[in-house]
Amino acid sequence: MAKNIHPLDQIELHKQTGEMIYSTLTGKAMMAHRLQNYLDNTTAQLHLEKASSQSKDNRIKTLEEIIIGLGYDPKDAKATEALIKKKDEDIAALRKQLKLPPSRHPQIDEVIKKNFEEELMDLLLKLNE
Repeated sequence: MAKNIHPLDQIELHKQTGEMIYSTLTGKAMMAHRLQNYLDNTTAQLHLEKASSQSKDNRIKTLEEIIIGLGYDPKDAKATEALIKKKDEDIAALRKQLKLPPSRHPQIDEVIKKNFEEELMDLLLKLNE
């Protein structure tokens, strides 16, 4: 049957087939390149997440060591609450010594607790350094 097709038509057919194959290969190569970029970006993000997770784990371990060093079990929530209550009592005693006026803002306990936590974090960061 190929003998019945004019040579110029065969050449044109081969030319069009080559262009279609080239177009398909180019599209697939571009898609493969995009997928490789996505994979590289995902891998980089994964490494950043692992580093962040490890940093958080280190902070948690350091805080646990501080709490254990103070004589409390980090898994015992009541002991941690007792530690915070003791610190609040210490702060109240210091206020009495300073003879501060008794009027207080309703959110002062939250602010004090937040400051205490920030001081602990600052101490923790200094210890990590």
